[in-house]
Amino acid sequence: MANDKKRLVRIVAVVAIVFTAIIAFRIYTNLAANKERAGRVTQGRAVAVVVSAVARHDIQPVLSFSANLEPFWTADLSPKVDGRLAVLYADEGDKVKAGTVVATLDTDELAPLASTAEGSVYEKRANLEQAELDLKRAIPLAKQGAISAQALDTARIKRDLAIGQLRAAEGTLAQLRARLGNANIVAPRDGVITKRYLQAGYYAKTGSPVVSLADTSSMLVKASVGEAEISQLKIGSPATVRVTALGNRELSGKVTRLTPAASLPIRTFTAEVTVPNTEGDLFAGMFARVEVAGDMRKNVVAVPESALVLREDQKAVYVVSGDNKVQLRILKLGYVGGGWAEVLDGLKEGEQIVTGGQNKLRDGATIDRAGGKGE
Repeated sequence: MANDKKRLVRIVAVVAIVFTAIIAFRIYTNLAANKERAGRVTQGRAVAVVVSAVARHDIQPVLSFSANLEPFWTADLSPKVDGRLAVLYADEGDKVKAGTVVATLDTDELAPLASTAEGSVYEKRANLEQAELDLKRAIPLAKQGAISAQALDTARIKRDLAIGQLRAAEGTLAQLRARLGNANIVAPRDGVITKRYLQAGYYAKTGSPVVSLADTSSMLVKASVGEAEISQLKIGSPATVRVTALGNRELSGKVTRLTPAASLPIRTFTAEVTVPNTEGDLFAGMFARVEVAGDMRKNVVAVPESALVLREDQKAVYVVSGDNKVQLRILKLGYVGGGWAEVLDGLKEGEQIVTGGQNKLRDGATIDRAGGKGE
């Protein structure tokens, strides 16, 4: 029984292999026949095309980079003293003005201490006034010999001690008032609350963020730039920004910052483009494309971008010979865009190339320029 099953499996496998081979052979023969048929059709029959002479042009490259949007300015707001959050006045998405109190720490313990310190200041001030009066009276009495020199010195020392005690009391009061003032977390500039880290009732440590504030009136578009392009960017250069989430809407901005050092190991630089956010519909984290004009290529050999054909992942053109036949020639290209392709190698100025109808050609085909002659 086992041998019969093995024999059946072998037979099925052989049949499948033979069947696959027959299908592959039929496909190959059909393709070969079609190619031969196409060759017979074009052989001896000129193909109407458009021909142009290779010339020199000025090409304005446009550099394009991927980018992300970030707020123009952002900062985490934190308390200057430890304490429990009593009230949080602003939440995520709220717009605040400069000087607005966004959160307050619990001051139940500090307020009584400040009141006590204020009372101490009044007391020390009264003591100083009394000591100054005593000294004022003692001076003429000492001159008359009514009191001893030691009594005068004692009055002067009491006055000086009173001054020191008042200064110490005022320092304590100022410290407590500062702590009370620091209990308020204040927005340093206009902006919008982008993140809340704590809620009311949580204990906040000095320097720990409570909320994050961002100025989104303008946005920074941060693009990664390769080392080959960074030298072509200049501070102040105009830039076009297309925001994907807004249907590739175009925004006008300018390059405002270029990092002086590359990020390793990928060796990319960061270019910042500033764009206004007047409508308020630009948000941090959005994806964008940045386009900036590069260095002008002056008087370079160039061909229309539409004349290029792709052969084995290489760009090529059909070059016309004297007998009206075409030869497929692989090119080494520089910048390609804006309708033109810069030719670094493979063509010379004045050579004739096919700029229209090349999709109907094959290498060695005969052409008919009656189809039109380009400029």
